[in-house]
Amino acid sequence: MQHAGEIVGRLTRLGGRRVERDYTGWTGHEVLDDLREGDVTADPVRRAGHDVVRRINALSGSLPPEAVVLGRAITDTAPPLGDPISPAMRDLLGTYVPQSLDAYVASTRRGPHTPAQELLLTQLRLLFDVAHHIERAENEHDEQALIIQARFLRERFAEISRSNDLDVEGSTPPAPRRPVAPRPVPTRPAFEHGRSFLHPHHEPVVLVPLADGAGPSLTLRLALPRGYAARAGAVTEQPSGTTAFVQKATRRVLAPRRSTGFATAQTDLTLRVDLASERRVLLYAYGFGVRPLETTAFVTTPTGSSIELATVLLGRRGHLLTVIASGLLTPEGLVLRNEGTVWPDLRSACAAYDMRRISWLDAHTPFV
Repeated sequence: MQHAGEIVGRLTRLGGRRVERDYTGWTGHEVLDDLREGDVTADPVRRAGHDVVRRINALSGSLPPEAVVLGRAITDTAPPLGDPISPAMRDLLGTYVPQSLDAYVASTRRGPHTPAQELLLTQLRLLFDVAHHIERAENEHDEQALIIQARFLRERFAEISRSNDLDVEGSTPPAPRRPVAPRPVPTRPAFEHGRSFLHPHHEPVVLVPLADGAGPSLTLRLALPRGYAARAGAVTEQPSGTTAFVQKATRRVLAPRRSTGFATAQTDLTLRVDLASERRVLLYAYGFGVRPLETTAFVTTPTGSSIELATVLLGRRGHLLTVIASGLLTPEGLVLRNEGTVWPDLRSACAAYDMRRISWLDAHTPFV
């Protein structure tokens, strides 16, 4: 955990005016990297696939859960932040995944369609398989394999490219050239009585198995420097679409000090979230420090799993809120992902993750 004070105030002057980027929806680590550059006139350096990530999140309330998990797993194969991307991976993230989503949305405008869901999942499983072939070829600098995968995608998705709809009423679509078998949720399990470490850009997702078929309860502990003002909260959504909120704030004077044995005093902001009947959850925090804060959120489960999520609280006007993690209940368990995205307020964050059936008193306060 460390302060990022060296990057504060890195703004560019244009024509006598202070100009700053709108970082809404960026990950906190992307923001810190951009602020270190200090030049908002230069093209931003963001991880490839960020546009389709936002699209998947914006549809996450209406997509089949497996489609959300598969879609985000595909985007996880993008190169690390700042690294070059091959044309094959660029087309996969920028064309083929969005086309599959567009076709599914067009096919379900009049209501859910089981055939459309099955076709979407078939396409995403295929893309997931191809994404890993491309990722391996990129790592091995295998240009021939990249060309083969790019050609395969062009041919396989040529029909979708000509049409913006899934063929749910016509003839059965041609089978892919290789078998596409049902897959388990593409995550690694949380270590029982051990630790998992999640970063928004490196191994960001973990599976928390269900205990006796029931939704787990989570305890969120946000580690903070003593005196740092913050609020931590959770938004949960049931299968019916009903949402619930819980939020807790630090108190500057009365917050208990954690005895760490180190010179710097630490306090904890702790929140318990019950997911017994929930389908989705967002864990978030407001930061009110004068400098961006790189910190860690600890999530523990009743089975003894400990999950550490690297996160950034910007504490900047206009980007006060960080979505620390999203959780999605699947038959295999809770898929917990380090999001690390920054937003101006809670209403914007909920809308970005497709939690829209909420009445608001103001941008930070729902009616509850």
